[in-house]
Amino acid sequence: MNSRDDQDLLIRHAPILRYDQRELFFPSPVDAYVQSCSLWSSEKQIVEPGEVRLTDLTGELAVGSYLQFISDTERRAVVRTDARQLARRLLGPRLGRVGLFGRMVDALFLASVWFRPTTPGLTTPAAAIKSAELETGPRPVVYARVAEVANWTVLHYTYFYAMNDWRSGYRGLNDHEADWEQIWIMCDPADRRPVWVVVSNHDLEGANLRRHWDDDELQRRGDRPALFVGAGSHALFFLPGDYVTRIDVPGLRWLLRLQRWVRRALQIPDQAAERGLGPAVGVPFVDSAPGDGLEHSDWDLRLLDESVPWVGQYRGLWGLDTGDRTNGERGPAGPKFTRTGDVRAAWADPVGFAGLHGTNPPSQAQAAASEERIRLALTEVNGEIQRSSRLLPVFGQVDDPVRRYEASERLSDLLRRRVELTDLQARLRRGQQKAVGIRDHLVQAAVPLAPPQEAGWLLAGWAAVSVPLLILAIASMLVFDPLRVTTVVAIVAAAFSLLEQLVRRHFAPALRLTAVYAVVVAAFLALRAVASGVLSVSVYVVGALLAAAAAVLFVANLGELTAVRRRADTAEAVVAETAGETAD
Repeated sequence: MNSRDDQDLLIRHAPILRYDQRELFFPSPVDAYVQSCSLWSSEKQIVEPGEVRLTDLTGELAVGSYLQFISDTERRAVVRTDARQLARRLLGPRLGRVGLFGRMVDALFLASVWFRPTTPGLTTPAAAIKSAELETGPRPVVYARVAEVANWTVLHYTYFYAMNDWRSGYRGLNDHEADWEQIWIMCDPADRRPVWVVVSNHDLEGANLRRHWDDDELQRRGDRPALFVGAGSHALFFLPGDYVTRIDVPGLRWLLRLQRWVRRALQIPDQAAERGLGPAVGVPFVDSAPGDGLEHSDWDLRLLDESVPWVGQYRGLWGLDTGDRTNGERGPAGPKFTRTGDVRAAWADPVGFAGLHGTNPPSQAQAAASEERIRLALTEVNGEIQRSSRLLPVFGQVDDPVRRYEASERLSDLLRRRVELTDLQARLRRGQQKAVGIRDHLVQAAVPLAPPQEAGWLLAGWAAVSVPLLILAIASMLVFDPLRVTTVVAIVAAAFSLLEQLVRRHFAPALRLTAVYAVVVAAFLALRAVASGVLSVSVYVVGALLAAAAAVLFVANLGELTAVRRRADTAEAVVAETAGETAD
């Protein structure tokens, strides 16, 4: 198939993207962006701003090189033009969408921003102003390629954004210069008709990211899927709405493991897991993808050619490298490479990335399930069983319990596979075909949240004040005489548990949590009494800091509860200009 045929196929099925009305950054060409950046290697600037070209991004640049879009001078210019904040609404009562533990972890995450390397302040407004001034052309740009992978014809679309402003704009997880997002359409190679649509969504992978072409959840216009883009994060969704996105933050994994243990021990239901909002353990953030803003359907489609150095060789970052060890605040690598310079699985094996290995295109499904293929598979499995059976006694003599366990599990897995293949062979001989549903692969697939009025302003207000009150209660236990506040703290702890669970209609967990909190409070008071004579001064300092933290968090949550920020003239101009440049 020649490149012209590939391009026609890519244009025919090019996705339609719908954005949040507050979005400031849209798909744009990389050449204009790169030319406005400076190029760095080993923390030294090697090319001045305005002098960088795409041809400079080659394999000769080592991992650790990066582009910088916004300079310190440009950030200071934003202050001088009196545009200190972007104008936009927050997500409304976001905190009411997650549980008390999630809100506590959220508070810790907000505090961590003060101590870890992050994208410098005012980068977002500076990037919005600068990206709006770039000559990006009348139509948004999408880079795309056709790849033949594991019996599938894959249409791979990738979109470049000048900035991810999820944290500063929408109180999400991170900010970083530059952003690459991707969509894959898996086609049957026999007729090149779409079968599956797969989207990128943060660092997730697997079957939950794909929908069948005939799935009612996939909105289509003719031969093109219509998808919804998360505000600031640019994560992609199949339905409009707000989504709870659970993110694994490395520094907080110990808390997440504790949460999982407590939930299991006390049999506390996890609403997110029950409603298919993501994994049961993770720091909760909200992705807002209502699709009430711009719609992009008329694309300037450019072929993604791996032979071009900036695509196939450049392993550096496309935005500022802040040095954040969690990687969340570092610029991303390109569509082919990870930040460590490894080839992305989503590039080399999009079929495996989407959990499609072992799933054949419709034109090959019958042949794949033929008795001849099953007979060959059984022959191979039987051979592996014989080899494993001979090796297992040898591993039994090795003083390595891990190797023995792995060898035993390997043999057990092979024996299970032989039984499954034998059963399949018997069904085929009886003329029975296994019916596979187009949604059978989905486990905890993301679905939009219910309207925020689910529990009214009671839940929203409680969500805003609960964690500050809890921190203040702990501070009071430290500063004041524990004997005088024991009763008050116990009542507060019980009230927190009851209110949190009753508002969500979880009655049995409320009683169990109240009992646990009472034990914890008693243990803490005993420890406080023992240490009070030695640590009296430090206890007062910690208590004062906690009280201050409670006040700051309360003010921040109150601002979110009102869901309004004053719009600045400069930011309004940026929004209007960006909308004018990217409208169809």
